[in-house]
Amino acid sequence: MKIKFLHFRPLFSLFLGYLLVTGCSRSVEDTIGYSDGLPRSTPEEQGVPSATIARFFQNIEEKGYDVHGLMMMRHGKVIAEHWWKPYGPQYQHAMYSATKTFTSTAVGFAVQEGLLEIEDKVISFFPDLLPDTISPQLAKLSVKHLLTMSVGHSSTRYASSGVSQVRSFLGTSFAHEPGTSFAYNITASHMLSHIISRVSGVSIHEYLKPRLLDPLGIEDVVWEMDNDGYNMGNGGSHMKTSDMAKMGLFLINKGKWKEQQLLDPGWIEAATTTHIYQHPERSDEENENAADDGSQGYGYQIWMGRHNSYRAIGGQNQLIMVIPEYDFVLVCHSSIGDEAGFNSLIYEMLPSMSNKKLKAENSFDLKAAIAGYEIRRPFEGASTTRVTMSTLRYQMEDNEPGIRSVLFRFDASGNCYITFITASAIHNLPFGLDIWLHGMTDRTLSIARTVYPNAMGVTPVHTAGICTWISPNQLSAYYLSMFNPGSDETFRFTFEGDQLKMEIIAPTRSRPGPPGMEQPAPENLSFTGTKIND
Repeated sequence: MKIKFLHFRPLFSLFLGYLLVTGCSRSVEDTIGYSDGLPRSTPEEQGVPSATIARFFQNIEEKGYDVHGLMMMRHGKVIAEHWWKPYGPQYQHAMYSATKTFTSTAVGFAVQEGLLEIEDKVISFFPDLLPDTISPQLAKLSVKHLLTMSVGHSSTRYASSGVSQVRSFLGTSFAHEPGTSFAYNITASHMLSHIISRVSGVSIHEYLKPRLLDPLGIEDVVWEMDNDGYNMGNGGSHMKTSDMAKMGLFLINKGKWKEQQLLDPGWIEAATTTHIYQHPERSDEENENAADDGSQGYGYQIWMGRHNSYRAIGGQNQLIMVIPEYDFVLVCHSSIGDEAGFNSLIYEMLPSMSNKKLKAENSFDLKAAIAGYEIRRPFEGASTTRVTMSTLRYQMEDNEPGIRSVLFRFDASGNCYITFITASAIHNLPFGLDIWLHGMTDRTLSIARTVYPNAMGVTPVHTAGICTWISPNQLSAYYLSMFNPGSDETFRFTFEGDQLKMEIIAPTRSRPGPPGMEQPAPENLSFTGTKIND
């Protein structure tokens, strides 16, 4: 099929040009000046062979791990960092349950300021939300039990969100005495956010800003809220990879940042100490010698690990790994299901680390060795067709997503800018021809139900899109959210004369995401449109 250039009305041209060109897209190849304020050093200066780090990256590639951004710190300095295109250091990324460690840190500040004590009873903070009958177990339940995931509830699923979720939590029956049994309970973490708001009068995000986030230079945090406007204490925060690095350094330095002791070191020590084991039926020796990191014990919203490590961990391996004995911190954003395997790759580096400076390997360029790694592309091969300087518009038949019309604009390089027009909004997404292009969306357009709906009013977020012509009349296009891994859409457009067949391809994998945000299994969608001629 030969696609011809359409001369459309000047006003429409101006409108479309404004939407699609002015600041809407940028090639991933473009460089943006970005500084996170962290000191840098060479690996050898900090006692780590560059070859060890290069081998670690090679192992990630061979394992097929989907890493988005990663930083290593030794002795307080960044010794290696990389972002797998299209991800970059300037983008916020979902933290999921790694948020919990920030939540427990807020509790530490509140304890330091005398706003609460960890032995305070949970019921004391919510006199207006208590059930009619207070069980002995509920009466015993303390802030410490929330921190250590040792609530003892018979179920860890609770109704609704916000204040109603708190009421549901307080009304749940107990299977164990508080403090005697570990059970991963995300609402226990969210209860801490509500408690911070009750004792401070502000959201947990507002509370942490002057105490932790601002001093560490953690800026532009997006932190989602529950239905009643409380920041999610169990997840929902979105930060840059360097923000995780700063938190790791704050923890390994026991609450100190740039010679200023922000938080009592005693709190950090308590938070990073095992208070309960995931398998209480094992002996202490069996727990300590277990081969997996999921059973090494739990602190205050922090997991203990092998090699005396500890970590903040979120769904799909959003990781802050701290190994004090080696003065080593590794952080990453990713979409990985094999947490234990990834951790093992980290531990494999430890024996090669020295407390002395190493001789520089002048013949080996680490940055060059890792520069080419990028995420796996959705399409094999390169385009068979190139369409340039063309614009096409189609009126769509009635369809489930409510797309009224679709517009395609191809620039001089063959990149495609697709506009979906619905009854309430105009959505513009750039797709690079066999390269990634960045754009933005407000996420309210959920087509095949693999993109998170924007139910919490999150500001527009970055996307990356890529397309390829798989035949002379068939274009495949894929975009992902830089904001939430696993949030993506795949389109296939078939052009036949004046007809457009639009298909939205459901992923073969299950859609990853935080607990409680599951969506129905998506199915392929297909509908047609007719070309609009001026």
